[in-house]
Amino acid sequence: MKTPDRPDVVFFMVDQLSAKWLEAADFGVCHLPNLSCLKGMGVTFTNAFSNNPVCCPARATIATGLTSHGHGLLANGYRLNPSVPTFMKTLQMGGWRTGSFGKAHFYPFDSEMYPYPDYSEYGWEVNHNTEDNRTGEWLDWIEKEHPAHYSAVLATTHNWGKDLPYFAAYGEKKVNLAEKCRLAKEQMSWPKGFHAGPCTPGSRAYYPLPFPEEISQTNWITDKAIDFIDETPAERPLYSHISYVQPHPPFHTPERYLEQVNGKLIPEPVGYKTEHWKAPELVPDWHCLRKMYFADLVHIDRQIGRILDRLEQTNRFRNTIFFFTADHGEMLMDHGLMGKGANHYDACIRVPLIIAGPGMRQGTSCDLPVQHEDICPTVLDVDESLLGNHSKPLVRPWLKEEVPPFAGRSLMPLCRGEKVSDWRESAYVESYGSLCESPYNTQILEYPWKKTLRSKNFRYSFVPGRKEGEKLFDLKQDPQELNNVVNDPAYQEIRNNLREEMLHRVTLQDYPYPFRDLRVIAAH
Repeated sequence: MKTPDRPDVVFFMVDQLSAKWLEAADFGVCHLPNLSCLKGMGVTFTNAFSNNPVCCPARATIATGLTSHGHGLLANGYRLNPSVPTFMKTLQMGGWRTGSFGKAHFYPFDSEMYPYPDYSEYGWEVNHNTEDNRTGEWLDWIEKEHPAHYSAVLATTHNWGKDLPYFAAYGEKKVNLAEKCRLAKEQMSWPKGFHAGPCTPGSRAYYPLPFPEEISQTNWITDKAIDFIDETPAERPLYSHISYVQPHPPFHTPERYLEQVNGKLIPEPVGYKTEHWKAPELVPDWHCLRKMYFADLVHIDRQIGRILDRLEQTNRFRNTIFFFTADHGEMLMDHGLMGKGANHYDACIRVPLIIAGPGMRQGTSCDLPVQHEDICPTVLDVDESLLGNHSKPLVRPWLKEEVPPFAGRSLMPLCRGEKVSDWRESAYVESYGSLCESPYNTQILEYPWKKTLRSKNFRYSFVPGRKEGEKLFDLKQDPQELNNVVNDPAYQEIRNNLREEMLHRVTLQDYPYPFRDLRVIAAH
């Protein structure tokens, strides 16, 4: 039964959004009234970090509260073991009606489960999935209900889709979707002044959406989430996981939102036209690229507003806890770089995190370092009974040692304004490249395997096996992370202290022990 002690939970997730770019929007680049509403209802964590800034590992950590070592996903290409407890499964066991809308990404895109993955085993009662590959339910809906726009939708698919096995024999009719996409891209008349492709790691596409906003992937995700709200009995609490694919590239938003971006206030990329500008040929026009990215944020904010309105109309709004975050950031041409991964600059690793709702300190911010590991225990902290339903701490009989269920800790005390004296002083971030990348890959500028420690005033990064694999940035004097001072004699004490702390944090990435192994121990 739904009571004030068992609130509704709405979890907004976006893909590839840096806290840095959301802050730029607040400085006047674009107006995001619905995100501002959420901020006014709760706490904005200004130093929240992605533990492993690529999609699968970051999302698995959010769901489980474990490190990459704990849940086993070191990079994209792994599947999250469904035996590892997730907070959505615990909510479901506790009586919440759970739904997932949009991108979940607990499976690799070349999995046999695609293009129709079943995420029910992770704790979602209702699932309407659509992800970067733009196949499955949304695409099939376009073909059936809006055939006039089907070719335009196919033209926006990623070029790497042609290499995925199910593109060669897609759906019940086993059509060659890769060939259809290729033809659609060739036949599309792209507007001048934009970059239409290819969308690959070396180049990013950005252009106005070539079909109506109402049938866009973003709107479709919102529509399904609204249906879920409408269909959930009033007396039953709900958990709605609303995960937008945007602003993941290609950056393509309805053209009308470009008018709501103040191009004069779009910041210049860090290092532009200096020796720090590493790959200027990646994007023909960085200003146009960034404008499209910010326009995507305006579109997403509009969708969040639709959800807030429906919660108000169904009398759920006042008893709802809201979360808003991202899996990782986007370099967006800072330092001449695009994307995420081992680019451990601020634009890559620092993500937005807003927690809002009844009982929160309204309209406040917190600058303590928090991580993705903290989100799972925070969600479960909305009801005291949930932690008891989650995977209980296990005890080794011969040591009587209690193993905690999470690597992180609940943020609710901070949200309520309680003083926490023993909070961590730094955030830890790690990257392992792609499954095909070794630690010694010299073909890319930012090496794929990296460890980073981010404190209030410093960022210390370490890459194994590299002559220049150590970096130290004084964020107070050099917030743009341009000058590596790791060999500066004035910083040697700081460097040594951070190296010692890094060793400590690297060691603890394997604690708590993975649940799936501990169950075997407990059974014996």
